[in-house]
Amino acid sequence: MVKNYKDEYYFLTEKLDEIEWALEGKCNDIDCNKYMYKDLLKKRYKPVLEHNFSCVKKLKIDKLAIMGILSQQRYKPFRYTKCHVCGINLDKLNKNNKIVGFTRKIIEKKNNYYEWKGFWVHCNCEKKVKIPVGWNKR
Repeated sequence: MVKNYKDEYYFLTEKLDEIEWALEGKCNDIDCNKYMYKDLLKKRYKPVLEHNFSCVKKLKIDKLAIMGILSQQRYKPFRYTKCHVCGINLDKLNKNNKIVGFTRKIIEKKNNYYEWKGFWVHCNCEKKVKIPVGWNKR
């Protein structure tokens, strides 16, 4: 059961990312009024205008619906975690939280590989993160 919840969580967060990109003006919806005339779409002309307000209301409603679904109890283990520095709970979907990543080089016989390790932290705690021994901050 937990595997299904994890898949659902990642699917919903991807959908939420698409909606946020669309709200920023990078809408890829053909039904949006950012195209002047829909007849031009049939002729393969795509005059891109500014992101119109016709789909913004729908996108905001969709975002609220997905955030409501992600607030359910079954998604809380995937959505909330503790800050690596201060230990206070943080929300992975909040813009005030970041992943701080570290890499290190792994040398094998012929190939060079990089190992990545990341921690969720608050933006305020980002400068307080201690770099593990043998790792580089990215």
